[in-house]
Amino acid sequence: MLKKILLLLLLAAPLNLCAQKFAHFDYATIMQALPDYKAATTELETLYKKYQAEIENMQKELQTKAEKYQKEDTDATPENIKARHNQELQDMYQRLQQAQNDNSEAFQKAQETKMKPVTQKVMDAVQAVAQEGGFVYVMDKNAAQAAGIVINETISTEVTALIKTKLGIQ
Repeated sequence: MLKKILLLLLLAAPLNLCAQKFAHFDYATIMQALPDYKAATTELETLYKKYQAEIENMQKELQTKAEKYQKEDTDATPENIKARHNQELQDMYQRLQQAQNDNSEAFQKAQETKMKPVTQKVMDAVQAVAQEGGFVYVMDKNAAQAAGIVINETISTEVTALIKTKLGIQ
């Protein structure tokens, strides 16, 4: 009797594995359709252009000053003035590098702040679709492909449209 129950359980186990449901979706398509994503992207582009213009102005100022000193500094120019010019150029270059680092950090923080709520909104919708559909795994097909994971789309359910509906977008 025990052997029959054990045999029945062993035979039923593979059926349980086959009954698991898998789904995939296109994260990029969903994100690009979200108004929140578009707004955040526009704000980030504006911020990036502001930082880029600031750096370009600093580079232009450094280049102009370097050209000016190159013309002014001759063999007749005292060494202390040449040294002061070189120091001033080095200081400007260091300020430029610091501004690049500061802008990069500020941009990354702004990007995280703007995109985190949008990403969370999408992931909440994915979670809801997974629960409602009884899916064991729901995977972004682009991320899977980048990771070297192959999705057999003939047996995996495409749920991009369901997620978009859950988010109220088409």
